[in-house]
Amino acid sequence: MYGYGYGYNNYGYGSPSFGVGAAGGIFVTLLAIGFIAAIVLAVVVYRKYASDGNEQPLSLKDKSTWGPFLRFDKLVIDKILRALYIFCAIFTAFFFLALVLASLADGIAVFLITLIMCAILCLIIELLERVSFESVMLSVIITHNTSDIKGMLERRPTTELPPAGPAPEPPFQPGPVAPVEPDSESPVAPVEPEQPQTPATQQAPAPAPEATSPEQTAPATGGFCPMCGAPIQPGSHFCPECGKKLD
Repeated sequence: MYGYGYGYNNYGYGSPSFGVGAAGGIFVTLLAIGFIAAIVLAVVVYRKYASDGNEQPLSLKDKSTWGPFLRFDKLVIDKILRALYIFCAIFTAFFFLALVLASLADGIAVFLITLIMCAILCLIIELLERVSFESVMLSVIITHNTSDIKGMLERRPTTELPPAGPAPEPPFQPGPVAPVEPDSESPVAPVEPEQPQTPATQQAPAPAPEATSPEQTAPATGGFCPMCGAPIQPGSHFCPECGKKLD
C-alpha cells in the first residue's frame, strides 16, 4: 500500500531456495577446497602406498644418477602415472561431493536427485579412469619386466647360460605299433604242408577168370525139369525123364 516493498516476497522469504547464483558460488568454493585437498592427499597416499623405497631418485649433486636417467635405464613415467591416477581419483570424488553439497541451496528434492545422479556418475568415471590408466601402464610394465630379465641374464655366470645355436634334436623314439586284428568276415584257411609226390605205380592186370568144370556149374540143389517137370536130383546135369540138359 505504501510502496516501500516490505513484503516477504520482495526479500525472498517466500521461496526455500537461495537461487542459482548462490549454488554456483558454493560449488566453486567447495571445488577449490577439494582441488587443494586432492593434491595433499595424493602426495600422502603416493608416499605411503605407491612409492618404492628402493628407488634411487635423480640428484643433481650425484653424477652417478645422471647416466641411467639419460640412457632411459630408469623410467619416471610409471611414477608420474601412479601419482596422476591417485590425484584424479581423489579429485573426481571431491568434485561430485561439492556438486551434491551445492545442491542443498536448491532444496531437499534437488539435493536427493543430485545425490543419486552424482553417485552413479562418480562410479562410472572412476571406472573409466582406472581402465584408461591401466591401458597406458601396460607398456610400462612390459618394459620393466623385460629390463629385469635382461639384468638377470647379465648377472648370471656364463657357465650356466645355454649354448648358442639351435637346440639339439631329441633322439627319435618309435612309438608302439598297434597289433593288426584279423578280419572276422573273411577267415583265412590254414595252409596245409605239401606232401611229397610218389611215382605212379602200374596197375597189375586183372587175373583171367578160371574155367569152371561142368561139375562146378551144376546146380548145388535139386529142382524140377523145365521141360517135363520131373524132379531132378542134386548134382544132376540132365533130366532123367526127357534128357534135357540142365546147364
